[in-house]
Amino acid sequence: MTDRSPRSAPRRPGQAGWRPVPAWRRYLRAGQAEEVLRQIIPGDPLRLRLLAAERVTAAARIVDVDRVVLRAMARIAHSAALHGPPADEDWLVGEMNRSIEEVVGSGTERVVGAGSFLEALAPGAGLEPEALIRSCAAFNRRSRDERVAFWSLMIATEPLEEAADRHETSSVELARRSRRVLAAMLRAAAGSGAA
Repeated sequence: MTDRSPRSAPRRPGQAGWRPVPAWRRYLRAGQAEEVLRQIIPGDPLRLRLLAAERVTAAARIVDVDRVVLRAMARIAHSAALHGPPADEDWLVGEMNRSIEEVVGSGTERVVGAGSFLEALAPGAGLEPEALIRSCAAFNRRSRDERVAFWSLMIATEPLEEAADRHETSSVELARRSRRVLAAMLRAAAGSGAA
């Protein structure tokens, strides 16, 4: 497969606007993982920050994107050092998806210091940092269908009917899913048990 310019490359599902730089595989040929990291950190030639933002949104997760990008860089560098450059960009997408789930699985609520982006958001949300972190962790524990419903209606502020059509469900069901997530987040923020 040859590298294509970003303008001429077809879009696959899950790749809304992300593309690594042309000839991106050369950054993964450095040898040891540390050498690969020295190639992919400066300037972000794989454009992992953009990819992380797109994949976090697609997964409907609330995570620190910086932590996700660092995890992805480590995974990519390690794998490239062991196996060489991958065949295509889908591999990078898969590594990013795994990195997101690893960060979610690491338990944001147990690593308050690592949730600094949430701590910064807490005053605007009218919550203590620990309450917001618990609330976001509760969000991440919900099913994908529930998270997507909440994300569509409350974060992306899509109109109910349009979101229901896009997710191929009834507006009543989409609203119920979103409400279940909100209730779980509020319980977690209040500290009244698991969400």
